[in-house]
Parts: sequence; structure tokens; C-alpha cells
Amino acid sequence: MTQQNAAFRTVMRGYEPNEVDRAIADLQRALEQARAESGSSSVAVTKLTSQVSHLEEQANGYRTRIAALEQEQKESSAPTYTDLGARIGKILKLAEDEANDLRTKARAEAEKLVAEAEAAAEQARTAADRYAADVTSRADAESTRVLEAAKRQSDEILDYADREATARREEAEAVYEHQRARAAAAAADFEKTLAERRDKAAEEFSSLMQANEQAIAMAQERQAAIEAEADRTLAEAKAQAEAHLKSAREEAAQHVDSARLSAEKIRRESERELQAATARRDSITAQLTNVRQMLATLGGAAIVNPLAEPEEPVAPVAPVEAESEADDEADAAAEAAVDAGPEADVEGDTGDAELEVEQEAAEAEGMVEQETLA
Repeated sequence: MTQQNAAFRTVMRGYEPNEVDRAIADLQRALEQARAESGSSSVAVTKLTSQVSHLEEQANGYRTRIAALEQEQKESSAPTYTDLGARIGKILKLAEDEANDLRTKARAEAEKLVAEAEAAAEQARTAADRYAADVTSRADAESTRVLEAAKRQSDEILDYADREATARREEAEAVYEHQRARAAAAAADFEKTLAERRDKAAEEFSSLMQANEQAIAMAQERQAAIEAEADRTLAEAKAQAEAHLKSAREEAAQHVDSARLSAEKIRRESERELQAATARRDSITAQLTNVRQMLATLGGAAIVNPLAEPEEPVAPVAPVEAESEADDEADAAAEAAVDAGPEADVEGDTGDAELEVEQEAAEAEGMVEQETLA
């Protein structure tokens, strides 16, 4: 059986919760034990009450049997046996006397049993009542003792807690007053120090503002001088850049003219070489034609025809193509020199153009020789 713990007022540093909880737990266990004993006594009283009820039922049964026997006796006592003869009447008389005797004994026995049952029931009831009263009294006394002990202990704990709380509260109030006084003094010192620092900071700020204003004025003057110097330097740089650009353009134009003259010279030399190669090719072609005619005259046409190929006149386009290619190469070299700006190496580009023209002339000469050999 569970029971809620008694609620104690909790105060600051009032009592040790674990000790109070253990004391309350011990009191509750004692109370539970007393209640368990009271329950056992109630069970015993219930058993005795059941036995008394059983004995009363037996007594009632005996009373019922006695009443039935008395009723039978009344019903059988009417006839007489005087008219049946002396001997039969005597026998019946003896039987009737014996029956009356048995009936009397049975009634006496029944009354005795009823009396004994009633006495036993009364005794059992009295014992049960006495035992129940004793157990109940002891349980009540134990419960009262436990409750009084718990109440007394809880009162002691509460009194101790109140005393401790009062002492701690007074101590806390004293500490609080002391701390408040110290805080007030510290606040006054802080206000004084803060005012001094505020005045000092205002003076320092005023000095810094004056110094900053002077520095700003000097910086502005310096900035104006620097801007004027920068404008002058920029104008000089622009003039120098324009002069360098003009000089570079003039130098580039000279390089271009020189490259064109070199290309023209290379073109003329290439044309001479191509004309010489063409003349050599024509001479070789004429010689081959003479050889074929001679072979045809000698009757070797059947042998020459399978190997011969129809001659096609060589168009005098090669010199023109070579000349056009040389001009294109020279113009491309000149344009590259102009596009590269004044810093490009025009002489190197002209040398490359001359090399390319020479390569083209060599290729043309090789083609002429191949055609001549073919």
C-alpha cells in the first residue's frame, strides 16, 4: 500500500532532504506494518464470526428436530391400548414408554447441544470481539504513536529549518547590506573616475581635432602639388610618346620601302633565273624532239610510241605566277612590318621575305627541271 509523502516547507538551507526522506520512509513502513497486522486481525475475526454462524445454524437445526419430535408425539398420543388385550396393551405401553423415554432423552440431548452450541458461539463471538478489539486497539495505538512520532519529528525538522532559515536570512541580509554599501562606494568612485576621464578625453579629442585639421590642410596642399606635378609629367609623357610614335612610324616606312626594293630586286633576279630555266627547258625539249624524229626516221616508231606521251606546250605562265607570288610575298612582308608598329624588326621581316622568294624560285626551277627530265 502506497501513501504520498508529507509535504514539508522548503526554505533556504532549512534541512537535509535525504535525512528527512529516510525518516518519513521509516515512519511509513511502521504504519504499513501496523495496518498489515490490523488486516490479519480482521481476517481472524472474520473466521471466528463464520464459526459462530455455523454453530448457530446447527442449533437452529436441533431446534427444528425437537419441534418435529414434539409434533409427532402429539399426533401419536391420542389412541389407547386398553381394548386390544392386556398383553398387547402391555407391549404397546412398553413401546410407548420407551419412545417417550427416547424422545425425552433426544430432547434433552438436543437442548444440551443447542446450549453448548450457543455457549460456544457466544464464547467464540466474545473471543473474536475481544481479539478484534485488542488488535484494533493495538493497531490504533501503533498508528497513533507512529503518526505522533512523525508529526513530532516533522515539527522538530520544521523548527530547525525555520531557525536555520532565519539565521541564514539574517546573515544574507547583513551580507547584502555590506555589499550594497560597498557597491554605493564603488559607484561613487566610478562616477568620479568617469568624470575625470571624460574631461581628459574631451581635452585630448580637442587636441587631436586641431592636429587632424592641420594635417588635413597640409595633405590637401601636398595633394594639389602632386596633382600639378602629375599633370606636367603626363603632358611630357604624352609629348614624348607622340614623338616616339612619329619616329617609329617614319622608321617603319623606311623599312617598308627598303623591303619593297629588296623584294623588287629578288623578283627581277627570279625572273632572270626563270627565263634561263625556261630557255634550258626549251633547249632540252628541242633536243628530245630531234631525238624522237631521228628514231621515227630509223623505224623505231613502234618502240617509241608506247613510251611517248603527247607533248603539251608549256604556257609562259610560270614567270608571271612566280612574279605574282614574289609581289604577294613582298607586300605581305611590308604589311606585317607596318602592322607590327614602330617596335617591330622590319629588317628581319624583309630577310624572311627574301628567303621565301628564293625558296619559291628554287621550287619553280625544280619544277622546270622535272618537266624537262620527263
